[in-house]
Amino acid sequence: MKVGYYLLLWVVGLGESQAKLPLPPPVLREPELSQPAGGAVPRELPQRWMTWNLQWFPGRNPLASKTERERHEAAVHFWLNRFKPDVGMFQEVLNAGALRRSVRELPWQAVTRFDRAEDEEKTLLPQNLAICSRVPWQEAWEVNFEKLPLTLDRPVRGFLGVEWKTQRQGSWTAYVVHLKSNRGGREVTSKRRERAIEYLRQDWQRRGLVPGTDAIAVGGDFNCSLKNPDFRKEKTVWGLLGEGWVSVTHDVPWPKGATVRPDKEGKYPATDFDAILLSPGWQKKIGSKRYQAGVWQNSNIPSDHWPIWLSFSRSRIASP
Repeated sequence: MKVGYYLLLWVVGLGESQAKLPLPPPVLREPELSQPAGGAVPRELPQRWMTWNLQWFPGRNPLASKTERERHEAAVHFWLNRFKPDVGMFQEVLNAGALRRSVRELPWQAVTRFDRAEDEEKTLLPQNLAICSRVPWQEAWEVNFEKLPLTLDRPVRGFLGVEWKTQRQGSWTAYVVHLKSNRGGREVTSKRRERAIEYLRQDWQRRGLVPGTDAIAVGGDFNCSLKNPDFRKEKTVWGLLGEGWVSVTHDVPWPKGATVRPDKEGKYPATDFDAILLSPGWQKKIGSKRYQAGVWQNSNIPSDHWPIWLSFSRSRIASP
């Protein structure tokens, strides 16, 4: 009932803004949820966060054998136990059951239920998004692009949102995204990424969120670099930064700021496509709480992406 009500609000909002932003409505629905019964409202914001593209999880490729899938599950569980995040934002999830086994220490889990669109390879499993939390959230929702018209700027997949309500600090909202890759040429694919961010802005409007005053975080694989000047004109991450958002790893120097390792064939160099962005409202809300963040680079991490870690703890926490 709640999702249907929000979809009605979305359509109404689109009608009001049709002249300046003619976006056809996406699919809005509840994601696949796995969570314990009950759960007390947390006192304050979870402190240790991570975003990580798991690379075709489980298996690291879409045609992985059972042994490869089991090995990947075990490896992801091992590395997550080393950092012990309170919130994990994950990309390229193929199987929600495998995620429950690997991320069982974060029992509140939401996983999208994407389908591949008509212009995508239909024989491959969809790459889903997930948010997993150690503490209960208020609500989780999925925004799905699979039914959008097949235009040149049509975004892919969708995004996932979660809202926590805390006893001491009010409401906090987090989104996880996985924007269009650069396959097909950056000039074409950047338009598809920018359109996805327009839908994200529309979702803030639908939920009554104002980034300047409300605490919003967006994490994931943006397929847009902050270190490579060739991406400077793209309005995805750069557009948000121009409005006062901050990338938590903006001060991490190169090459420690790389989040995607170079491929073994040397075709693609290391890059920084992953990010966690905090709204101006989030920055105001944490006040004197200084966060620390970095990229967890280790040659044994089981993915072609390295995770970004973030801590809001008052005490200094060393990099993993």
